[in-house]
Amino acid sequence: MDLENTLKHIENASHQAIEYLSERANLEKIGKITAISVATYVVANFIEVPKIFIDIPKGTSFQMFRDFHDKYGPIVRLGPKTIAVSDKDLVKDVLITEDLPKGPLYKVFQGHGKLSIFSATDKEWHKRRRRVVAPAFSVKYLKSLEPFMHNVTLNLVNKIDKTIASDHGDDNVGQIDIWTLFKSFSLDVLGETAFGTSFNMIDDNAHFIPKAINDEMRNGAISAYYPLLSKIFLKGAGKMNPKINEFLRRVIDERLSGTEKREDILQILIETKEADEQADRLNADAIMGETALFLIAGSETISNTLGFTVINLLRTPDVLAKLYAELDEVHLEEGQLVFDHDQIKNLTYLNAVLYESMRINTAAGNALPRITTGPTKLAHLNLEKDTVVMTNFYHIHTDEKYWPSPYQFKPERWIPEEQDNFEVNDLDAFFGFSAGSRNCIGKNFAMQEMRLCLASLLKNFEITPIAAEMEQAKELRTYITMTIASHTFDCKVKRRTL
Repeated sequence: MDLENTLKHIENASHQAIEYLSERANLEKIGKITAISVATYVVANFIEVPKIFIDIPKGTSFQMFRDFHDKYGPIVRLGPKTIAVSDKDLVKDVLITEDLPKGPLYKVFQGHGKLSIFSATDKEWHKRRRRVVAPAFSVKYLKSLEPFMHNVTLNLVNKIDKTIASDHGDDNVGQIDIWTLFKSFSLDVLGETAFGTSFNMIDDNAHFIPKAINDEMRNGAISAYYPLLSKIFLKGAGKMNPKINEFLRRVIDERLSGTEKREDILQILIETKEADEQADRLNADAIMGETALFLIAGSETISNTLGFTVINLLRTPDVLAKLYAELDEVHLEEGQLVFDHDQIKNLTYLNAVLYESMRINTAAGNALPRITTGPTKLAHLNLEKDTVVMTNFYHIHTDEKYWPSPYQFKPERWIPEEQDNFEVNDLDAFFGFSAGSRNCIGKNFAMQEMRLCLASLLKNFEITPIAAEMEQAKELRTYITMTIASHTFDCKVKRRTL
């Protein structure tokens, strides 16, 4: 029996247990949350209810968490020592006030002790490593990385022009898979800024990296939630894809053995070898752990957000028209095809569009675990030591308590002058880059890259939807990050005449 069939049998057993309890117990009296926790003991002892219900292989677990909170409220008990929370203030208590460390789930990403700022669960270790890595993502250093992003963005525009020229109708309209193109774009940016080499994904989408990353995301999620089963059914569970490992090792070794310096993220990590304190000096394995994080997590979150943004714009033509109008107020010099970041970084509507897309299609679709290190009071709850607290950003981002008509794409939510048009609009209930000491270190990098890409795309091209593609894009999946089930999305493109 393969892994997915095994998980299906376990899921069916858990549903039968819940149905049995529902019939035998008066839920109004004993409480629905209690019924769920009781079911934990009915099902096999070695696996808890959340691990059973989370349909990781299919990628629909984010829906399960959303439905639990819709049905039972902002605090749901998932197991003897596991709760999920979807209240903004409780989540802030977890991430900021209490600053709880990451839960045991993250240990599966540590790969035989190869820690990174993403996978580390020890707070002091993370604090030290983050301080070492942070200069690579400072606003000042990102300015030096802009030429690399600029060149890749120009390559993207040229690629679309070539596609239209080679395959277009009588109206000079071409068709492109924008989802795949954004993934190629994001990987090429990372190649240039973090590895000192281009993957040439935009020009030739034949590199092994995209498929390897998709496999890593899916298998990593399965390994995290089903560690015992994944060891049986997934070869190399908890280990990085050997092809990715070999690729990263080669790039890092070549840079370490060379004499030429290149102003990029990899160089920042290498120069830690000269740090005053031994603990701050990163060896090749440590550098590989951090660059693997940039490669896998960074490319997915940025490219998927760009893809979702285009989909959301195509669903709301009035929003797309307003964004075109704003971009058309910023003039390019003769021969300039892509924007400089200084030209667009403060554009109100562009930023609102990106934030609204991150709200609706939260990158961290699944609830993220933290763990108590001692007795902890959370609101009216007294939690024991080693209680796992799942923080559900996706439900907060789509909760009408904070956002009116939460599934409607309304960038105006993010514009101060528009706030009187909303009965309730709580911008403080946004965790697109997490919060607290473990917030996203690459936030400024991501925003700079997304602004350059989206603004330059729409400055040069008119995009229009394809009905079948729009329908297909409604099917969402989450493994580590939220994506669309098809992993492809076509739209029509035409050169704009300004």
